[in-house]
Amino acid sequence: MHGGRIDLACLTYGGEARDWLDFSVNLNPYAPLLSATIWRRIGAAAGCYGDPAARGLQDRLSQYYAVPPPCLLPTAGGSEALYLATRLFAGKTVLVAEPGFGDYARAVAAGGGIAIRHEIFHLHFSGTPAAILARLDRAIAAHRPACVLLGNPNNPTGHGIPARELGALIHAHDCAWIVDEAFSEFAGVDPPHSLLPRLAELPRLLIAHSLTKSFAVPGLRIGFLATASRAWLERLADLQPPWSVSSLVQSWAEIVLAAEARTALEEGLHRLARARAHLLAGLGAIGGLRPYPSAANFILVELLGGLSTGELSERLAARRILIRSCDSFHGLTPGRFFRLAVRRPADNARLLAALRDCVP
Repeated sequence: MHGGRIDLACLTYGGEARDWLDFSVNLNPYAPLLSATIWRRIGAAAGCYGDPAARGLQDRLSQYYAVPPPCLLPTAGGSEALYLATRLFAGKTVLVAEPGFGDYARAVAAGGGIAIRHEIFHLHFSGTPAAILARLDRAIAAHRPACVLLGNPNNPTGHGIPARELGALIHAHDCAWIVDEAFSEFAGVDPPHSLLPRLAELPRLLIAHSLTKSFAVPGLRIGFLATASRAWLERLADLQPPWSVSSLVQSWAEIVLAAEARTALEEGLHRLARARAHLLAGLGAIGGLRPYPSAANFILVELLGGLSTGELSERLAARRILIRSCDSFHGLTPGRFFRLAVRRPADNARLLAALRDCVP
């Protein structure tokens, strides 16, 4: 199950794509806009092969994220990054922090590893970083995994762990770590949540990152793996097919990943944080809903009454609004949880009005 299926919504419920408000997929509504002229320049790359190793993209990512080029491997989105990273642990145990993105355990299995699912991001216990790290510490001690895999900020709960605290736990254990930072840019910089600046001091760490959410380009498929381990990176490069990252992506990055784009992105992220706070407050004022604070660009919501998420989804679909049911997330009670993207204030207001009508 995945969000963003406007085509399926139109087939099922009718209407045109422009009629729908999609809260089911978490894309940045304030992503930097590109002109039609720039998109034509990017599209021109479709008629030629790009660099099979995407070395120009590697340099662009290095400059943009301040990570040395030898520590980076460009990938076709965050999904390829995850599925490549887990192949390093074939035949070994990987502790997967749950509730979490369904592809974590799936990627471990696809890579020949053994996934140990452990409830770390528990909603009904303390959700503070200290409490989460304490549960993670106990789980590592109990299972002795070869690797730990988690999202930071976590999807779908929205929990975020500051880099300093997570880095300290990584230091304390001799296992490997895969940290998915697909939503790290939404968590802000005070305190920082990304471990990218600390790669050199964490040699057992692999970071999977995606530009899909922050730049709102899911169709381009652009991400990367970052690690200080040259041996790991060489092995990952050997596992990756040539031309994994398309010429379109390489052309897009050459134009977009510049200093002015970072300024525009950061300005938009500040606006998004304000919209998130306002949406969280609005959801909290609706009886029958329990929204959970989030460090990402989405909010997890629990239904407290007899209404199920399936029934609520149907009621909202009649109003041309899509939400993301969380029935597929291991560790969340089916029928009780849904996830909402944070959109622009006018869209959020329309959602809140519909929820007030639909939730008894």
